[in-house]
Amino acid sequence: MLRIFKKWFFAFIIIFLTLMEFSSIEAKVLLLYKGSEQGYGYNILVKYFAPVLKELIESYDVIDVEGVDFSNMDLQQYNLIITCYYSPQMREAKKYLEKLTHFLINGGKILIVNNLGASIDTSGSNHPGLAEINSVYNLLGISYTFSWKKVKPLSVNIDNEYSAAKSFKFENLRDVEQFKMISPYAKSLIKITTEDGNTYDMAILSNLGGLISYSYLFDDEGKVTLNLYLMISKLLFGENDTFSFLVVGQDNPDLRKALDYTLLSYDWKSAVVPVLSVYDAVILVNGVFPVSDSRLLEYITNGGTVVVISSGDVQKYIPDLIVDNNVFPMPKDYKLPFSKSISIKIPPNGAINLITSSSRDSLVWKIKVGLGQVIFYPLDLLKKEYRGLLIQVILSQLPISIQPIVNSWSMFIDDFPLPAYNRKLDIITREFGDITDNEFYYNVWWPSMKQLSKEFDIKYTTFLVTNYNASVTWPFSFQEYTNTPQQLLVLKELLNSNFELGIHGYNHIPLTADRWSTEQLDLVLSILKIFLRNTLGESYIPYSYVAPDNIIDLFGVEKLLKAFPSIKVIGTTYKGANTLSEFEILFDKVVVIPRTTYGYYPEDGLIANSVLALMSLGTYQYFLHPDDLFSKDRNPEDKTWKEMYESLRSFLSTMKQYYPFLRNHWASESGDVIYTFFKERPIIKKESDNISVLLPIGYHLPRYYYVRVSGPFTLYGGKIVYSYGNLIIVEQTENKMEIRK
Repeated sequence: MLRIFKKWFFAFIIIFLTLMEFSSIEAKVLLLYKGSEQGYGYNILVKYFAPVLKELIESYDVIDVEGVDFSNMDLQQYNLIITCYYSPQMREAKKYLEKLTHFLINGGKILIVNNLGASIDTSGSNHPGLAEINSVYNLLGISYTFSWKKVKPLSVNIDNEYSAAKSFKFENLRDVEQFKMISPYAKSLIKITTEDGNTYDMAILSNLGGLISYSYLFDDEGKVTLNLYLMISKLLFGENDTFSFLVVGQDNPDLRKALDYTLLSYDWKSAVVPVLSVYDAVILVNGVFPVSDSRLLEYITNGGTVVVISSGDVQKYIPDLIVDNNVFPMPKDYKLPFSKSISIKIPPNGAINLITSSSRDSLVWKIKVGLGQVIFYPLDLLKKEYRGLLIQVILSQLPISIQPIVNSWSMFIDDFPLPAYNRKLDIITREFGDITDNEFYYNVWWPSMKQLSKEFDIKYTTFLVTNYNASVTWPFSFQEYTNTPQQLLVLKELLNSNFELGIHGYNHIPLTADRWSTEQLDLVLSILKIFLRNTLGESYIPYSYVAPDNIIDLFGVEKLLKAFPSIKVIGTTYKGANTLSEFEILFDKVVVIPRTTYGYYPEDGLIANSVLALMSLGTYQYFLHPDDLFSKDRNPEDKTWKEMYESLRSFLSTMKQYYPFLRNHWASESGDVIYTFFKERPIIKKESDNISVLLPIGYHLPRYYYVRVSGPFTLYGGKIVYSYGNLIIVEQTENKMEIRK
C-alpha cells in the first residue's frame, strides 16, 4: 500500500513541478489566523513572519479565517499561505481542507505554523478524519497520525543551514506528534529524540510548503529557532536548481509572451528582490543604465546577468538589423529589414556589440562588470515580431542555457482548390499568352508547386474554399465550384497524394458572431459537410482549417468544432490584431497556429519573419495563395509568375540550407507537435554547470532544444541533431536527458 501511495505522490510532484514551470505573475502571501484565539496567531504572524515578507519585498494580506467565507474565497492572487492556529476547531473544517488541497494542486504552497487547525468541526459533527487531514499533509510530503503527547526532549537537533542561532535551551516539557516524511523533497529542520528512543520531526520543509510546531519555533528563553527568512525565501523563490529569470518592472505583454513561449520559469516583481542568486538572469523593464542598485551590482559582480530594457538617449533611423552569429545563426551577409526610427543608447567603452546596423549604430550591446555582465536592449525592439530576438540575446550570453523548441514547420496553401471563372487577366496573358485564370491555376501554378514540393521534399496542406460569394443566409449553393472541372479533379488528386487537404470554408466570410447568426452558421457548416462527403467520400476527414482573412472568434471556433469535431488546427496570422493571433490551445483540443510568414516576396522579408519565429519557438508557419499573382495587395510590384516563383524557390532554399534540422509537417501534424509542446512541459533543472531535463512517463518523445554550453560536454538521453558551434540543436530521446560538463 505504501509503495502505491509513493507512486501516486511522485506523480503529483511531477505535475506540481510542471505547473511551477508556468509563468509567474506577481502574487501575494496570505497570512491566516483565528480571531477567536485572542491574538495568538495574529501576533505571531505580524511579529515574526510579516517583517520577513517586508524584507523580501512581498505583498501580503492578514486575514481572520473565521471572518470570511474561506471555501468560496478566490486564492488565485496568492502563491503562499501561512497559517498560525492554536485550536483544532474550524467552521466547515472539511471544506477548509478541500480548499487548501485545491490551492496546492493549482501551484500554491502552504506553511503550517503549530496546528493544521481543522481536525474538529465547530458544528460538533462531520469532523475530518485522517483522509481529509492527510489530503493536505500528503501534498506537502508528510503523513500524519493522531499521536499527540507531551514529553521532555532528550535532544533537539536543528538543521545547521536553517538554525537561527548557535545554541538553544530546551528543558521544559514539549508537545510531540508523529509526522512521517514521505517525499524525497521533504527535509527535517527540527528532529526531537525522547527518552524512550523515539524520534519526531517537528519542523519540515518541502518544495510545496511545510510545518513548524509552535513548541519548537521558540526555545525556553523565547529565542526563535529557525531562520524564517531562509525558509520563506526558499518557498517563494525556490532552490538554485531551476533555470529561471526574474523580471522587474511594469507588466509588458510582449515580454511576458516571449518568456511564456520559452517554457522556462520566471518571476515577475515590481521591485528588485533580495534573493537574486537563484536566477540565471534579471530583466529590468524600463530599467536604467548604468545599474546602481546595490543588490543588482553584487549579483552582477558575482557572475550574474542583468538585461536593461530601456529607451536610450539618442533617436536614430535604423535601416536594418545585423544579428551577431553568436546570438543566433543567420544566413550569410543577411540583414533583417527594419526601416524605423528607434531610441538607442551609445555604448560605453569596452562594450561588445550583439546587434548592429549597416548605419554602423550599436543597438544591442553588453558590458562586462566583475564576473558578470549588463546587456542593454532598446525598448523599441520589444515588439511582437522581435520577441524571439530578445530571448536569443539573453540565452546566447549565459554560460549555459537551454530552450525547448517546437522544431516543426508547415506550408499552407490557402484557397486551393478554388473556383475559377475563365477570366483572361492581363497579368496572365502578358506572360503566358491566351490563357484563363483556370488554366493558370491548374496548368501553370499547380505543376510549379508540385515541382517545388519534389525539389525540397515539402508536404503541403491545401485548404479548399468552395465559393467567393458573400452569402451569410440561405440559399447556400456550390455553383461556383462547378464552373470548371479542374477543381474536382485536383481534389481527387490531393486525396491520393502526399499532401493534406484541409478546409477554408464554404465561402470567404470569417466565422465571427458579428457576421453570422447562430442558425445560419450551423446551417452553412452542415451543408459544407454534406458537400464534402458527397464529393470526397465518407473516408475524408478534415483535420486542419484556415480562417478566411485569418479572422475567427470563439463563437466561430465552437460552431466549427460542432460541425467538424475532427478539426485540431486553426490557421490565422501572427501579425493579426484579433484575439486569435497567438499560439494557443482552445477547448483543450484545437491548436491555433498563427502563420508567421506569407507571400512570395520580398525574399528578405520572408526570411526575416521566418527566422524571427525560429528564435521565438523554433517554428515558422508559412502560407501563400494561388491567386497572389494578380492580387494588387499581394503582388504590389506587378511581378511575373516566374519572378515570384524564383523568389519563393530562393527563400525555401535558404531556409533549408541554413536550418536543415527543421522538420516539415502537414499542418495537422505540426498542430500535434505544438499541442504536445505546450501541454507536456519538460522539467528543467540545473546543478553547477549541468542541466537535466525530465519528461514524465507517458509524455511524447522525441523533444527538441536549443542548447548553449561553453566548452566540452557529455550528453545522456539525447543526441545532437545539428551544431552551429555555439548553438546546438539537441533531440531528447529518453525521458531523462542530462547535459554534463
